[in-house]
Amino acid sequence: MFDEKYPELDPNKKSAVEVWESRYAIPGYLFGKEPCISLKNFNHVLRRGRALDVGMGEGRNTVFLAEKGFQAEGIDCSAKAVEKAKSLADEKQVKIEAKSQNLDFFLMPLMKYDTVVLSYFKPNPRFFSEIKRGLVMGGTVLFEAYTTEHLKLQSTPNPLIDLDQCFKPNELLTQLKEFQILYYQEIPEGNFHLVQAIARKNR
Repeated sequence: MFDEKYPELDPNKKSAVEVWESRYAIPGYLFGKEPCISLKNFNHVLRRGRALDVGMGEGRNTVFLAEKGFQAEGIDCSAKAVEKAKSLADEKQVKIEAKSQNLDFFLMPLMKYDTVVLSYFKPNPRFFSEIKRGLVMGGTVLFEAYTTEHLKLQSTPNPLIDLDQCFKPNELLTQLKEFQILYYQEIPEGNFHLVQAIARKNR
């Protein structure tokens, strides 16, 4: 049923691979080289060890994790993004593992990771079970993403922000119901409206 508040997605929309390969084809780094806000501010809260950055893009968070002493891995649907992530790691003189991966069909290895990061990537609902499967007991997951409120703040639509990558109010909180919430907020941040969360696997 059509909902004016949250309009239906375009059935003719290009695949994620097509969209992001095109976006990352431009020279330079589309979203810069600095990590997302919550990772920069709260990386000390995350469980140390092996970390996976899901939807890593050009590697800004993966490389930052490596700089902070994590064994950092990253996956993304865009091969061009992965190439840029590897170049950024070389530039920063850190070691990362990075590969292109269809995220719709990605299966987490059992209890492999101490921390999982998802920045401006909204997974399918079933993926939250994958996150829980992939984390060790006591492992942490960090989210940062736009909310649907952000779209309302924009007088001119940003072509890089997709409705299907924005969380509705309290949606992420509901999806994390199997985790212990360490930090959660949905707030305006400058000209943005973000949801930020850190949660722990405790059962």
